[in-house]
Amino acid sequence: MIPSHFVAILIAISISMLVGTRYLKLQYWHHDSTPPAITKPAAQWQLVFNDEFEGDTLDTNKWTTAFPWGRAGANESELQYYAEDAFEFQNGIQRIRAEERSMAGYDYTSGIISSYSRFHLQYGYVEMRARMPKGQGFWPAFWLLPVTKDWPPEIDVFEMLGHETDTIYMTLHWLHESGQSQSVQGVHVGPDFNADFHTFAVDWSPGQIVWYIDDVERFRTTENVPDEPMYLLANLAVGGDWPGNPNETTSFPGYYEIDYIRVYQHSYGNHIWLPIVVNNP
Repeated sequence: MIPSHFVAILIAISISMLVGTRYLKLQYWHHDSTPPAITKPAAQWQLVFNDEFEGDTLDTNKWTTAFPWGRAGANESELQYYAEDAFEFQNGIQRIRAEERSMAGYDYTSGIISSYSRFHLQYGYVEMRARMPKGQGFWPAFWLLPVTKDWPPEIDVFEMLGHETDTIYMTLHWLHESGQSQSVQGVHVGPDFNADFHTFAVDWSPGQIVWYIDDVERFRTTENVPDEPMYLLANLAVGGDWPGNPNETTSFPGYYEIDYIRVYQHSYGNHIWLPIVVNNP
């Protein structure tokens, strides 16, 4: 956390811009210091899915190591191939390893875990504890996609760029009636997320998504909240239009370290949001 003796400053900026064919509505929350705490709401929690990564191999009853459509990146500008062997396990930590290694026509390999066909939910509290990689071109993320394999919607619990390890991006993507995708995004500038482990979460309920970092609310939206089943993904991309490509300053291998991933069912008063759960060993 940023030292609490700093004066809290919150700057809220609403920006609308046209980026290529994508219309982006960006809400930027910049925290120069710790704001007054808005902590995770009181609730009764039921753990419905989790992986503590205590074993020495990936639990394939919970995860696959590719997108439903293959092992290439989510966009053509990414440089990595998602390899099955890009994972290390040590002391209850899963490490997704990105390295300079030729495979399937790509110059880099890295890893992705996806709960597609294993687990999905519609509403719930989704949380990860992790430490971020540092280096130009690294792009770790934790996100949700619809089981229909359509896009959007997309809920990004967080994304981070390896050359700015103090900045976390929290985003919702949806499809506008015009046929163009739109986004709303919060940006939190905090500590060096490469220096230690932190928790990242979303509380997804009907009509609202709230993002938390270390149990403190950092962003929320009520715009076009998805109301369909979605599955989990965690990946470490290399390169791409947004982070840029690795350069001479990038040290390989790079590691995205995950302590746990947990999903809860929660209730507020008389309202109970039940996730839709599928487990297919």
